[in-house]
Amino acid sequence: MPKVLVTTLTTLAGVALAVPATAGQQPPLTPAQDRASGAASSPLMRPARAVRYWTASKQARATATELPRSLKARAQGATELPKSLEAPAQLRSVPEGKRITPGGDANGYAPMPRPYTATAQSRVTGRLFYVNSNGLEDSCSASVVRSAVGLLIVTAAHCVYSVPLGASAGQWHTNFAFVPAYDGQAADVRGREPYGRWGARRAWKPDSYTGMSGGDWNSLYDIALIEVGRKNRTLQDAVGAFTPIRNQGGAYTVATTGYPGVAGRQPYDGEDQLWCLAKTEPAGGIADTGTLFVSRITATSAGGRMETHNCHLFKGHSGGPWLLRGTDDLIGVLSAGTEDGGADGYSVANALNAESYGAIIKQADPQGVYDALSISASGPHRPVRRGRGSATVRATVTMRGLMGAAQVPVTFTLPAGTSLSSVNGASCKRSGRQATCTIAAVHPGSPVRLTARLRVTRRAALHPRVTAHVDSSRLDTDQRDNTSTVALSTYRR
Repeated sequence: MPKVLVTTLTTLAGVALAVPATAGQQPPLTPAQDRASGAASSPLMRPARAVRYWTASKQARATATELPRSLKARAQGATELPKSLEAPAQLRSVPEGKRITPGGDANGYAPMPRPYTATAQSRVTGRLFYVNSNGLEDSCSASVVRSAVGLLIVTAAHCVYSVPLGASAGQWHTNFAFVPAYDGQAADVRGREPYGRWGARRAWKPDSYTGMSGGDWNSLYDIALIEVGRKNRTLQDAVGAFTPIRNQGGAYTVATTGYPGVAGRQPYDGEDQLWCLAKTEPAGGIADTGTLFVSRITATSAGGRMETHNCHLFKGHSGGPWLLRGTDDLIGVLSAGTEDGGADGYSVANALNAESYGAIIKQADPQGVYDALSISASGPHRPVRRGRGSATVRATVTMRGLMGAAQVPVTFTLPAGTSLSSVNGASCKRSGRQATCTIAAVHPGSPVRLTARLRVTRRAALHPRVTAHVDSSRLDTDQRDNTSTVALSTYRR
């Protein structure tokens, strides 16, 4: 039976949900926008003001931001509230057979080992405090992401922007302060904020994200960037950063880290950093039906949303990173899932794709180089005999800059008179004189080499040309080096 996500109409502790005035209508966007790139930016903020505002006592009082209120209903197109909304459910939502986190509890989570300064996964992740558009003190999770400016953190868009109760247009949250490796159980401020408090200067979101709870919460645009102020060094220099990986979702093994918060319930009180190990699969997106409810759309049109049934989503964990297990590369940002207490818990993250993350990173980090893929092909040094000869063509795929890429397509195209024997170095499909390959991942500074073996028939030209091409996104500002051609030298006796 297909799964359905249901959005309830509720005024929440951290975020007010409002019904659109007209079905499908999106509120106007008020901040400065760059329509060409699809990015919207907040007004400039004063980092020092946020640093002063978020005292230790205010941090202790801050609530964990509420979630996009999503639940599975029994059938697609459900028109009544699910039974799970009629009475509180226990906060035990991941079946035992689906828990894969070592030491994980009934929700899939385990405490992150202290001190949080010890590993990149915990040190680069932190708690994001802010005053939401309703004037309430709130918090999400966030992490530092590699950039040229060295001052960027990534989180969910609903952690930076929402439609206040009774309003028709979205507003930016204010007074953002990021505390990397936040430890709310530490005895003093130095232990609670081992790297200090970093106030925000500006925030960005995709301009397609409206913040309307009945519309695009849970959308693939639920991702945002925040630039913090510089101190005597950059935030990236202070704690490190995760390398973003451009992707469209898929099946991965990931670790997610953050600060889930349920008042009065340790360790789910927002004071402790928790983590969860998960296996992902493509997730359906959200379509506005013009009612209180939204339904799942097909995974193929989801634009890179990933889902796991190994981890339950808790408020406060929104915006937390999804990291490739073993590399700590950032492939997604936690966005939505079951409500607190929902049965059969699951979580959804948005992939870092060119449409959402790509739109905001080019605005937030204009000097950064992203998705700069190139390919260089070479052939044999000696002539190849036509009719009985074979040749090996090697292609090297390289990524420059600050971003990696997953599932990278590479194509070999052969001229008439030649045929492919084999292609090694990636997963490939052959059809006629063409091979389409997919490289699992390409990282900056780590070239990937592919080898194509081909036969040269009697009908081959004197100098047949083999073409190798690698696909990149619009983030690649110079795609002239995405194609490389090798001219073979042949002879015939």
